[in-house]
Amino acid sequence: MALFTNRTRKALGLAGAVALLALSLPLLAGAQGRIVGRVTDGRGNPVEKVKITVTTPKLTKFKLEIFTDKEGKYGTILNDSTIPYTYTFEKQGFITTNQEKKVPIGSTEEMNVVLLTQEQAVETGVVKQVVDPYTEAYNGAIERFQAGDLDGALALAHKAIELGPDRAGAFSMGATVAAKKQDWDHVIEWGEKSLALDPDNPPLVGYLATAYKAKGNAAKTAEYEKKYMAANPDQPEVVYNQAVELYNKGDAKGAVPLLEKAVTGKPDFANAHFLLGMSYLNVNDVPRMKEHLKKYLELDPKGKDASAAREMLDAFK
Repeated sequence: MALFTNRTRKALGLAGAVALLALSLPLLAGAQGRIVGRVTDGRGNPVEKVKITVTTPKLTKFKLEIFTDKEGKYGTILNDSTIPYTYTFEKQGFITTNQEKKVPIGSTEEMNVVLLTQEQAVETGVVKQVVDPYTEAYNGAIERFQAGDLDGALALAHKAIELGPDRAGAFSMGATVAAKKQDWDHVIEWGEKSLALDPDNPPLVGYLATAYKAKGNAAKTAEYEKKYMAANPDQPEVVYNQAVELYNKGDAKGAVPLLEKAVTGKPDFANAHFLLGMSYLNVNDVPRMKEHLKKYLELDPKGKDASAAREMLDAFK
C-alpha cells in the first residue's frame, strides 16, 4: 500500500486548488479559452483523481496534466485557443478514453466524460470501442516522438494518416516526424496535405521550406520561406535573414539591431554572433566586435568563418 507523506498531501491539495481556480477565474485578453467538465463512471458517480493529459499536434513538445477533484470536476485555461487539443482521461481501474476539442477564443467550453471500468464497459457493450483506433495511433505517435523513438512515431503517424485521411493533425504529425528524420519526400507529401486541410500551421511551413530547399526546388523554397517569415516575424532565424540582406547591401548599422535581437532570442546562434561582430567592426565598435567574434568561436570553433574570426581578433589585439 502506498503511504502519503505530509508533503505529498500538500501537493495533491495544491493540484486540486489549481484545478478549482481554473473553473472560476475570468479569462484574460488574447487567444485564451477555457475547458471545464466533470468525469463520472458508468453509473453516474463522480471519479476523483482522474489524470487528464492535454496535447496538441501543433506543439509537439506541449503536454499538460491536470486532475479531477472529489466531485469529478476539472478545468484549465488554454493559453492558445486557436488550435485544437486532445484530452486523454485515465485512472487505474478504468478504461482510458480520448476526446478532441477546439475551444473558441474567449469562451468556456464544457466537456463531460464518462469513464468506464472494465465491468461497466462489458455491461454497456462498448468495451472494444472506448479508444478509437485513430486516436490511439495519433496519441501513440506523439508519445513516441517525445520519447525520441522516431521510427516508432513515424509508423504510428502513418497508421493515423491511413485511419484519418481527412484529419490535418495526422498529416502534420507525420510531416513533423519526417522532418526530424530528414525524410524530405514525406515532409512535402504530408505537409502539403496537412496545410490543404488546415492552412494555419506556421511550424509546418518552416519544415516545407527546409524540405524544398533540400530537394533543390528554389521556387517552392522561396514561397514557403516568405510564408514562414510572415507567420514568424520575431523568430531569430527570420530576423537573421533580414539582417543578412541589409549587411550585403552595405547597411551594417541597420543590421546591428536585428542581429542583437536574433542573439537575444537564441544565444547559441553562432552565425548571428559572427555577423554581429563583423557589423560592429563596420560601425567602428571594436570592443563589441571582439565580444561577438569570441562568442562565435566559443560556439563553433571549427565553423566556416572560424579562420576569419581568428584573423580579425589577432589584428585588433
